[in-house]
Amino acid sequence: MVINPGRSRLAAIVALAYTLVIVYASLQPFIGWRMPPEPLFDFLTAAWPRYITAGDITLNVVAYVPFGAMLVIALQPRNAGFFGCLLAITLAALLSLTLESMQMFLPARIASNLDLLANTGGAAIGAMAAWLFGLAPAARRRRLIRTDVLGDCGLIALAAWLFIQFDPSTLALASGDWREWLGLKPRFAYVPATYQTVETCIGALAAVALGLLATQIAVNRTAAATVTATTIAFTLIAKSAAVWSLARAASPLQWLTPGLGEGLLIGTAVVALLFWLPSTWRSAMAIVCLLATVVLVNITPENPYQTIPPFLRASQQTHLSSFSNIVHLLSQLWPFATSVLLLALARAKHPAPA
Repeated sequence: MVINPGRSRLAAIVALAYTLVIVYASLQPFIGWRMPPEPLFDFLTAAWPRYITAGDITLNVVAYVPFGAMLVIALQPRNAGFFGCLLAITLAALLSLTLESMQMFLPARIASNLDLLANTGGAAIGAMAAWLFGLAPAARRRRLIRTDVLGDCGLIALAAWLFIQFDPSTLALASGDWREWLGLKPRFAYVPATYQTVETCIGALAAVALGLLATQIAVNRTAAATVTATTIAFTLIAKSAAVWSLARAASPLQWLTPGLGEGLLIGTAVVALLFWLPSTWRSAMAIVCLLATVVLVNITPENPYQTIPPFLRASQQTHLSSFSNIVHLLSQLWPFATSVLLLALARAKHPAPA
């Protein structure tokens, strides 16, 4: 895998940002610090937790997969090849070990050797994938996505979009939920018909924003259609996997309500009409859609029939709630970070449409 210096710097910035997110989620709520009641590293040789589920382990693994991949790319080209891969895994393991050790000082957290193994395993999967296969085959990448740093940022934004589908605390396909942090109150009461209209708007806005982002990072219109269709397909898969693993719903498609389905169809049709707008207008329209989604999610009441699973609301922090915190924070930041990217794409030179 050939890595240019610009891509390495971008990966380093993303890895640093993701590190801060992991630290926040691992040490939240940052209160009650005290000396550990047991020797600091006793958790390394302790018996495994009594209650272990495959979902818990999977989420711990998934949380560190992108971190391992970004570390491998960030270490290029100075630390290339298998050595760079091992170094990335070692750094991720040291971060997890440090955070698990710090949890010994927090009464609300429990240091776990199983968490350490799962986190290291996830980082190893991401590092090995980045080293062996790259984030995308070079030839296919050139046919679809611009190969500069903005193209890399666009791919990261789309990957982050798929990741935040595991946030169970917002409307499906929505992002930018700041209600709890800012103490925002709903602007209207829950009514099924009104709520379905909001879901339709959310689905349409999400499809338009994703499609227009794809047009800005794709090399031509045909490639943009391919990237848009692929992103929406993987969005359906990611959201269904989240509903099955986190919400533990009977049906993984329970989230795909008639309102959301209608919105996705409407949004896809609108994107097809907007492909021919100038680049600046496409970025502007995408930003408007992202900010409109933020407004909607922050004024809409909770659906009383789709509540957050109780184990994610537990007062005691667990690795499940930590994973949820990571995803929720990324979901809060995603529309604003993507808007900044769209502004940069609007000002940059873009390949001529095919």
